[in-house]
Amino acid sequence: MSISEIINGKDEGFPGLVPLIRQYLDSADVDVDTRCTISQYLNFISKRATGEIWTLAHWIRQFVDKHPAYKHDSEVPDETIYDLLVKMDAISSGKQHCEKLLGCYRSKTDHLIPSAVRRAEESFVMSKQKRNA
Repeated sequence: MSISEIINGKDEGFPGLVPLIRQYLDSADVDVDTRCTISQYLNFISKRATGEIWTLAHWIRQFVDKHPAYKHDSEVPDETIYDLLVKMDAISSGKQHCEKLLGCYRSKTDHLIPSAVRRAEESFVMSKQKRNA
């Protein structure tokens, strides 16, 4: 099995770790905010496993390969290394975003939250407000 099949499952056979975790979360008593946060992590892991979001090694190889100073002779020039480090610093400090490496996660909203989880959260909030009134 590939890492994608282990993480995301196969059409016939193994269901996959991410779908199993989602199934567990559907039955667990998890508030909506926590569910959204966990879902963002699961989406990231799932996309990383399929290759939709690159690994750091893949991103570095692509950066070096496309750099104008690199001559495709397996020797990485100092200029390329410097530019790579500057880019990595900008990404890690939040000055720049790299969607290929980090994905696009700007919202905590997850459309996959089951309606039962939403209703349970609303019911919990309403009962808490009644007790405090």
